[in-house]
Amino acid sequence: MPPLHRRPGVSALLAVTALGSALVSPLPASAAPAQHCVGDIDGSGQECFSTYAQAIDAAEDRVGRTLAEQERALAEQEHTLSGPRTGTLAAQSSSDVIIGTYFEHENYGGATFTLHGDNTCQGGDDIEFWFTFPPEWQNIISSAQPWARCSLWLHSGPDGTGDRDGPYRENTPDIGGYMNDRTVSTTLG
Repeated sequence: MPPLHRRPGVSALLAVTALGSALVSPLPASAAPAQHCVGDIDGSGQECFSTYAQAIDAAEDRVGRTLAEQERALAEQEHTLSGPRTGTLAAQSSSDVIIGTYFEHENYGGATFTLHGDNTCQGGDDIEFWFTFPPEWQNIISSAQPWARCSLWLHSGPDGTGDRDGPYRENTPDIGGYMNDRTVSTTLG
């Protein structure tokens, strides 16, 4: 029986093709980018994490108290009968507070962005400050959770400009069709 003849180029071509496929295959799921971010209202110190729990832990570390402690202190302050009430925990204790969390999907799903800052809101209709989301956070927000007695407004333009909806004063699992996936900035009061 005559020897089997092989083309040396075919084996080499198959090996190179297999190697090329391995090199261009997508990254494994574990290499997905962090999707739960925390940022200061002044625009500094943004940091992202792989879980919501890690992001909230980081926000609590930054303000020096847990969300539960923050809300309890605000409730106690509101029920204090003696002395003037300023309406803000930060004004009385010179501390940061967690202001709110914005969610990518309805019902508090998907990626999150939690804001904290050295001022809390008065809870009224006056704008205390604004925040323009980083580019990767623009036009994706669908639900929100305000904290620290904040009223949140959502805007379609930067720096509190453009179309506006709100105020959102309570946990809002669906911000509605007007600003859904259109938010570029938020104003807080």
